[in-house]
Amino acid sequence: MKKIFSKWCDQIWLYIVYFLGVVMACMLVWNVDTWEMSRKLVCLLAIVVPMHIFEENSFPAGFYYMNNLGFGSQEPMVYPQNRCTNMVTNLGAEIVLILLTIHVQIVEQSAVTLVLFFGLGETINHTRSGILMFRRYREQGKKTIYGPGLMTSWCVMIPLSTAALKWLINHPVTVMQVLGGIGIFLGIAICLILLPFAVSIKVKSREFAFRDKGYFEKYEK
Repeated sequence: MKKIFSKWCDQIWLYIVYFLGVVMACMLVWNVDTWEMSRKLVCLLAIVVPMHIFEENSFPAGFYYMNNLGFGSQEPMVYPQNRCTNMVTNLGAEIVLILLTIHVQIVEQSAVTLVLFFGLGETINHTRSGILMFRRYREQGKKTIYGPGLMTSWCVMIPLSTAALKWLINHPVTVMQVLGGIGIFLGIAICLILLPFAVSIKVKSREFAFRDKGYFEKYEK
């Protein structure tokens, strides 16, 4: 069972996430004339997240290595982000966004607030990590702050966050609704990222270690 789960955490879950992204894109196209803008915004985030995951994990890949170095890991291929936590974080976030798309009218303002802060949070994190990696590999020839995930953050998530901000400005929203959206964002960060990381730091499982550094392999030679 452990080997089966290890295979699931390797590539299989990625294909599932990419498939879900395509399904959400089809749903948006099918309902573009009838869905309210708030639902479209959350659905767009559910489409963008698999694109972001593809950049982080499939091509050019290596975000996990950069992220672990940012956390000060002594074994950045092993912890705190590993193939298991990677699956929990990304697949979990995609499921949350799909559920919010379906039930957006229940927490409409909070859901759009999540879209706003999700893009901002990802962009800040990737920019910070990119600067750290530029400093680390400058002598090895790195010339930019690019790291896997930065392109989709700046080019897709920031415009989506801008659209969410415009929607919030043009629609009645209370402080509690904004705090609700921030709460969902923090819930994703704590439950799907920090708690799995805390377990991984203690376990340091080599069973779920990453196998290559992706984009950063060329700077390690």
